[in-house]
Amino acid sequence: MCYQDGPAGVRPALGNTQFPSGVTTAATWDVDLIYARSKAMGKEFYDLGIHVAMGMVTGGPLGRSPKGGRNWEGWYADPYGTGIASWHGVRGMLDAGVQTCSKHYILNEQETFSIYNASEQVPISSNVDDKTNHEVYLWAFAEAVRAGTTHVMCSYNSVNGTHSCANSESNNKLLKGELGFQGALISDWGGTWGTKPFAMGGLDVNMPGLGYGNILGPFFDKELYEHVSNGSISMSRLDDMVARALTPLFSTGQMDRPLPPTIINSVGIANWPEPAKYLNVQQKTTVELIRKIAADGTVLLKNTGSLPLRGPQTIAVIGQDAGPNILGIQGCGKLFRDCPILNNNGTLSLGGGSGYAWPHNLITPLDAIQAKALETQSLVQFVLDNTATDVIKKALTGSALPIGQPDVCIVFADRYMRENMDRNDLGLNIGNWTHSEDVILQTAANCNNTIVVLHVGGPVIVDAWIDNPNITAVVAPLFPGEQTGPSLVDILWGHVSPSGKLPFTIGKSESDYPPNTISQEHSVTPQANFTEKLLIDYRWFDAKSITPRFEFGFGLTYSTFEYRDIYVDSTSYSDKYAIQDTNEKFTGQKKGESIYDVLFTVSAKVKNTGDWVASEVAQLYVEFPKIENEPPRVLRGFTKLKDIHPGRKRTASFP
Repeated sequence: MCYQDGPAGVRPALGNTQFPSGVTTAATWDVDLIYARSKAMGKEFYDLGIHVAMGMVTGGPLGRSPKGGRNWEGWYADPYGTGIASWHGVRGMLDAGVQTCSKHYILNEQETFSIYNASEQVPISSNVDDKTNHEVYLWAFAEAVRAGTTHVMCSYNSVNGTHSCANSESNNKLLKGELGFQGALISDWGGTWGTKPFAMGGLDVNMPGLGYGNILGPFFDKELYEHVSNGSISMSRLDDMVARALTPLFSTGQMDRPLPPTIINSVGIANWPEPAKYLNVQQKTTVELIRKIAADGTVLLKNTGSLPLRGPQTIAVIGQDAGPNILGIQGCGKLFRDCPILNNNGTLSLGGGSGYAWPHNLITPLDAIQAKALETQSLVQFVLDNTATDVIKKALTGSALPIGQPDVCIVFADRYMRENMDRNDLGLNIGNWTHSEDVILQTAANCNNTIVVLHVGGPVIVDAWIDNPNITAVVAPLFPGEQTGPSLVDILWGHVSPSGKLPFTIGKSESDYPPNTISQEHSVTPQANFTEKLLIDYRWFDAKSITPRFEFGFGLTYSTFEYRDIYVDSTSYSDKYAIQDTNEKFTGQKKGESIYDVLFTVSAKVKNTGDWVASEVAQLYVEFPKIENEPPRVLRGFTKLKDIHPGRKRTASFP
């Protein structure tokens, strides 16, 4: 079987799509698009002959820390939202004919100290109580199992002092016991540190085995043979490992209908064979789909009336994030988009690390704005160097040419995020590297109609400029993938009314968030204590009565909506989403009942009271009596009501 990354497309390869990130897709709050993205992505894995798509970041990280370097790969900073997205994501991949891998199990909430040389330091231990683990971090994995995921990948970190991949409590008791997971538990690359304790702790497949010249250890293989031969690992355990590894090959039909020959569109990785040919598996319908996801996942944070744009106009485009990488699409390296910090790396369509996928054709914002300007007979000038302050000022004031100040100035800012590196702050400048915040401030100081575009994968502090009256609009496409330019034009020119909502909370300062969510402990055995327990993201803000700058679930549209006639139907009915039943029990459970049964349904009428055809994301939050260390309210439902015409009503239903 061929196993391959990643969460935003096959990598590292050319000829396939760079999909919108998980966090941008989550911002659509549209389960149909979440499913469609996974199915289209799964089809590309399938067409490249890949059996197992290691592409479903199911809740590791969930987003405990706003600084987490890999948060952009996943979904919502909320267990319910991530559970819903994981269920639909797994189903999409399976329906495309590929096996799925849900990762990173479990409590993998920081990159700092996640994996180190054993002679220097062991991986950080995520220490959590049982209640928090069940109610926050295990939730989405339960949904992935219920959807029929075939593989789960255990993570680099330890769990309460024991390596994740060797932790019998989380692997054997919870995953394979309570959740009834019947597929294979596989290690992350380098997550295995031994043979017997890991095999007995629940690990079924050691990856990458003896690959990469055996640099990640000799584990399993001959050591496993010896342990089984001398009886220290039972033959029944070996049979279980084999069954779990092979069953998905049959259950997905891949044994009966062999995949196409595996094509490695090689990028020169050591020990990898050169490819026989280059294969393009991208379909036109996929390009259309990712453009829609990127547009629907763009969050409108501010608009005082400048959007949507009308032509013809004079337009200034400012910022390196608007244009191409001057070194080309492979200018940030062959494997991880590990960008040289002094290079103009161009627009940030996706974060870095093993979650990165090369674009097939990256259409930059500048490309798309120029094409739209041709259509509307507008004039576009641009400056793609954030440090060229004198040139930027001339472009903004019109002093270089006798045209006066531009009608609109669109300034682009980004914040890079990647695997193996958490952010050291929530600012935009990154220690005077990108100067993203500087270029926003300069543009707003010289242009009274400034639109800010944010390419970020998580929260950033915007309070230095958000209330500037010269900043008339702020849009956040997050990490939108290779159709970043066309999808942005769809929003800016009103082809699509914005409907994206934040999948995380943007605070007014870093101190608004829970403290110590990235442990910087310099120790041989670093520890991360989850002392905030259930109170992550918006739950913390609510519990501590902290007013955010933009709350979880926030997003403006070009229209307005009214909610009325909220109704609770207490008629219960059975859970209809479980592909594979789980084994959890709850107090007072009767025969035939499940912890996942729907007990009642809430509905509401939503009316479009504005002038635009627009979509609305209706969200349901359940409020509990005040109890210490319990969140005041939690997300328990969402639905996207699409393309409601002015004056029309639609019913939102929340089971």
